[in-house]
Amino acid sequence: MRGRIATTWITKTSCLGICPERGATVARWPVNAGSPSSPIVTEVVPADIAQLLAEPSETREPPNAHEASPAEPSAADLARELDALEELQRKKVLDLARRLKPGLTLEDVQNPHDFPELDDPDWHYADGVLAGIQSVKSTLSAMMRSRPRSEED
Repeated sequence: MRGRIATTWITKTSCLGICPERGATVARWPVNAGSPSSPIVTEVVPADIAQLLAEPSETREPPNAHEASPAEPSAADLARELDALEELQRKKVLDLARRLKPGLTLEDVQNPHDFPELDDPDWHYADGVLAGIQSVKSTLSAMMRSRPRSEED
């Protein structure tokens, strides 16, 4: 990070809810629509840092408590973020399932009662988080269908 301290802010956080098999989970801000990466990247190892830093990013400073709140995100922004969260959590659920019983597919884990190996509290917790994310997505979708369309939509 030498020489990048003015453009990069690194902070230690508590759990981001995504436990990779190796490396760390990195949450990037701000999200740049032109970046090929998700704002949340898992399994980051030191060798990945150069690529993460080389990707285009905006130059705004991270928000802090003393600044005015940024503009409210659009429904499309929320939907994109929820899609990314759902995909990451779905991967986590499948990865945890495969640690308990190698070879399981996504379809298999949708029927956990067929696999006694999935009677695991960590797996059930991760699956419950996924169900919660999917519930929020469903609610947002219903709300968006019921509101009048604006020119922005």
